[in-house]
Parts: sequence; C-alpha cells; structure tokens
Amino acid sequence: MASTAAQNAKAYVACVPHVPIISMQEREQNPGLWQAYDASVAEFEAFDPDVVIVFGGDHYSHIHLKLAPTFMVGHLAEAGDDCGGTPGKLNVPMDLSTGLAEALIDDGFDIATSYAMKVDHGFSNVLGFFLRGDIGARPVIPVHINSLSKPRPTLKRCRQLGEAVGRWARNTGKRVAFLGSGGLSHETAFIFPQYETAPNEEVRTFIVHGGGAGPISDQQWHGDIESEMIKLSADLVSGEFKAPWINKKWDESFLKTLEAGDLSAFDSWTDKDILEAAGYGGGEVRMWLAAVAAGQQAGAQPLRVDYYSEDTTIAVGVGVAHSQLVAA
Repeated sequence: MASTAAQNAKAYVACVPHVPIISMQEREQNPGLWQAYDASVAEFEAFDPDVVIVFGGDHYSHIHLKLAPTFMVGHLAEAGDDCGGTPGKLNVPMDLSTGLAEALIDDGFDIATSYAMKVDHGFSNVLGFFLRGDIGARPVIPVHINSLSKPRPTLKRCRQLGEAVGRWARNTGKRVAFLGSGGLSHETAFIFPQYETAPNEEVRTFIVHGGGAGPISDQQWHGDIESEMIKLSADLVSGEFKAPWINKKWDESFLKTLEAGDLSAFDSWTDKDILEAAGYGGGEVRMWLAAVAAGQQAGAQPLRVDYYSEDTTIAVGVGVAHSQLVAA
C-alpha cells in the first residue's frame, strides 16, 4: 500500500544516466550509484503513476541526419534491441499523447510526432530499470529531445518545453512521473560523430541515411558499438582506462543550479560552452532540465540530488536525482 506521502504527491521526477555500460557491469562495481538508483525506483513505484513521460534522445539508431527533429512526441513506439537497451513495445496511451502534442502546438511548439517511433537505449535503458524489465508495464509517453547533432535546442527552449509538458500534465488530473534520461559530462563524439567529423564516407552515409543506404548495415553499426562498449567496460573495471572527459566541477555546477530550482539560470548556458566543458554527451542534460521543469509545473516536490561521482567504472559523470514524496 502506498504511503500517505506517495498518495499526496502530485507528480514525481527522477533523473538518471542511460550509458550502456551501466547494464553490463555487476552492481558491486558502483554500489553508491545503485543504492541511489534503487531508492528512486522504489519511490517511483510508491508514487504509482498513471502515466510516465520520459525525456530521452536517439543515438543514430532510428533518427538520422536526413530528418532530425528537435522535439518529438511518440504516439506509438517500440524500443529496439540495441546495446544497453531493453527491447519491446511501449504502452503509449494515444489519447494522452495526442492531447499532449496538441497542447504543445497551442503553446507555441511546432512539435514533431510519430505513429511509428522507434527508440534506443536513450529511452529504454531508463524504462528497463524503472519498469523492472517490462517496458510495456505502465503507460509511457516518449518525448524526444535532440542533444546529439547540431543544431541542438537551447537550454532555455528545453526548459520551456518541460514547463509546457508539465502544465499539460497538471491539467489532466493524472498522477504523472517524469524521467530525465542521460548525462552528465561524457564524450560520445568518438562513437557518434557529427556530419563533418565522420571518419569516412561509409560512416557519414550511415548517420545521414541509416543502414541499407551504404555498406554499413544496422546490424553492423550496433554490433560495432556493442564491441566498443564491452572493451571499454572491461578496461574501466580493470583500471587500464580512466575517462578523461569527466568534468566534476561542471557537473557539480549543473547539479547545484538544478537543485536550487530557478531553472531560468540555465537560459544563458550555451551549446558551445557545454560541449567544451562537458563533452558531446554532456548535452544530454537537456533531458534532465526538461523533466525537472515539467515536474515543477505539475506540482512535484523540489529536486534533490541523491548521488554524484566522477569516479565510477561507467565512463560518465554519474548523477542521480529525484523529487521527494513529501506529504502535502
């Protein structure tokens, strides 16, 4: 039976990493991370949401540069079987997802939508943990935010998107949980290059068109990524490699600002500054910002940072944060 605090909570927010390596290693490698993560999952379950809105992003798995939406709401969605992901169909409540998209249009967002959305570990890693391996177990609306390829949306616009989603959620009268997937500082450019930095034409053709347009198939692309991740994970566990791109000072600045609650403070943070300080993977903090902004508007309690470490075996600046379930 849910606690009084969980029953009284109006909305819930949790923000966690989605790096594939998190699914490859034994939990004993990073016990502090898993203690905080498991506590968030337990509170999520105690909150017992009617619907989950997950802010995530794609990694050239299903969205390619031939058409790369900035923001997208999925009406029907399925997760592929990529490295670090949990495959399966998402249980998207179409009446709510279409209502959300219409509300965003009314709020000034020219939102993209999909009736055949495919997602990768940027969504399904987090859903796999929060839904105990069954990503169809609860109603879920996936909201895609492009943080991978330029032009990326400003943090101000991501805040505004989250606020608009939160206002809509509040008006539904539903119990809504918002999940922010990704971050913090880490580098992805060596695996997921930009158009102009692709190492060869074969890779460039893939990131523009996907598998089948050139010599790299989807199977080969994902197989190569998995091989890279397996090797990187082994090197991290053995101590042969330590990620040089983690920026503890930047991560802590982001988390402190997020926890303070005045999200407009991020409006002046530029994409260039984020890339230089936190790497291309650091841009995923857009998902955290949108989730927290949504929670604020929907009535969630203030965010609390539960865990941060620059010294784990998963090659990212690791953060876990959630909104507490406090009795009204």
